[in-house]
Parts: sequence; structure tokens; C-alpha cells
Amino acid sequence: MVRNADLIMKTHAEPGGSVRYYRAAAPGRREALFIHGLGVDKSWFAVHHARRRTDFAGWVVPDLPGHGESDRPADMAGLTMTGLAAVLAGVLNAEGIREIVLVGHSMGGAVALALARQLREAGAVRVAGLVLAEGNLDAGDAFLSARVAAQSREDFLARGWDALLAELAAQRGMAGYLRTLRRAGPDTLHACSASLVAMSRAEVTVPLVEAVDAPRLFVFGERNRGRFTSEALARRLGPVAFVPRAGHAMYADNPAGFWSVIREFLAGL
Repeated sequence: MVRNADLIMKTHAEPGGSVRYYRAAAPGRREALFIHGLGVDKSWFAVHHARRRTDFAGWVVPDLPGHGESDRPADMAGLTMTGLAAVLAGVLNAEGIREIVLVGHSMGGAVALALARQLREAGAVRVAGLVLAEGNLDAGDAFLSARVAAQSREDFLARGWDALLAELAAQRGMAGYLRTLRRAGPDTLHACSASLVAMSRAEVTVPLVEAVDAPRLFVFGERNRGRFTSEALARRLGPVAFVPRAGHAMYADNPAGFWSVIREFLAGL
């Protein structure tokens, strides 16, 4: 059983493989699901839970299939935004959660939108709020995924993967991302990228956002102000907030600023 304010590791078995996730209970508080981005995993959250005040919400923080400690599906066709969302719906059902705030970072934003639609159609879990932290809203947001998806799976596995790793290794501050990216592997990266690029179009994402009948918040790193073409789009869909002194990895660049934005949003629900 989960004890108050404890962070524990849990496993949810799906037909395509097991999903590992962190569960941090906060009785009487809002429940929130944090969905990580492409090639990332849940490992960052343990440090935040230990060092930051995150008990303003109960948290479910999974490794998406193919990432971190979750299994890589035998059928890579399941690594789509809707397929990933369906697995998360199973996790929420296993936890007995009936109301949830979705917080999606980067690719996790696309998964959150697919999940919101699935939860609405199933009617078992109410989405009480939606936070997209530089979550993919249009084609201009697909920085890395578009480069990967432009290559065939065969070409990416043969040449593109090693070239990408070498490129990232030459950049400062990429050691943590390289670690989680290598764990995800080239097959996961390519399959998820192809689906993410296909979904990252305003004509797809905007109706999904508008269908969320709950408060919404769009978060950007201050260093990326004006960089994302979707920033103007986000302003038409809900409030926009910026995390000071932060780029895309906002929860790593400025943890205090990031959690302040999330805390304030949840407090207003």
C-alpha cells in the first residue's frame, strides 16, 4: 500500500508488457499524471520528490512503454501517441483514480491530448485540468522527432542513431538526456517520432485541446520565448506561463520555478 507522502515504485501489467511508474500519494490533494517526453523517463522525479515540496498533489509518474524501466513492446506499432495513452489509461484504472490533472512535457503533451480524448470517451476518469509544458501543438514543435521521422527505420538504425548520439554528445548539458535516450533505444525513438510528427499538426491538436472541458495552462521556458511557433497558438487556447531562467528542460533548468507554476495552477482548480 502507498503511505502518505511516500514515493514508491509500482508495476502495471499490460498485454504488450509491463509499465513501471512512481506513485506519490497525497491524501485529500489533487491527483496529477506527469507524462515525460521523447527519450526521457521518470528518473528525474525521484530527485524532485526528495528535494522539493511536491506533496501539493498526488503523483503518478510513469516510464512510457519503450522508455526507462517499462518494457519495450514486442509490436513496435503500439508505440503511437494513442497507444501510449491507452497504457496510461490502464494505469489510472489500476490506481482507482477517477479525477486527474494531466501534465505533459514535450511529446508527453501529445500523449496527454490523446489520453484526454480516451478518458472522455470511456467516461470513467474526469480530466480536471491540462498542462502542456512545451507540448507538441503544431509541426514547428517537432524539433528532434521530425529529423528522426524523416529517415526510414532502416536508415535510422543503420546510420542515424549513431550520428544523433555523436551530435548530442558534443553539446553541453546533454549527459542526462543521452543516458535516458540510450536506454530507450533507436527502435523506440523512431516509432514514437513517426507518430508524434503525424500528430503534431494544429488541425489535429487544436480540436483535442478545445474538447478538454477543464482549465488549461501552456508552459514555456523563458529562454524559448518566441522560439516555438505554437506559442501564439497556445495563447488562443488558454493562459500561457513562462518558467524563468529555463529552456525546454524546464524542470531541470529551474526546478523551483517549474514547480511554482504547476503548484499555482493546481491550487486554482
